[in-house]
Amino acid sequence: MAPNTLTREEFASLLKVGNCSTLDPPAAIPVEHSTKLIALGYMVDLVGRLRMTTPGRHRIAVGA
Repeated sequence: MAPNTLTREEFASLLKVGNCSTLDPPAAIPVEHSTKLIALGYMVDLVGRLRMTTPGRHRIAVGA
């Protein structure tokens, strides 16, 4: 599997963070998913809250 290939579960975690507004409670996803998604540049951890990056939004737009 290529390093930037996401499993169905990892993509679901990406969607969960992407669909979370600033007024919602922080999205809770498995640590291993957040670690990989941060390493790929799809999200960042800002003061303990996962936030989507532009590459992450692009990944959602093109799909799994």
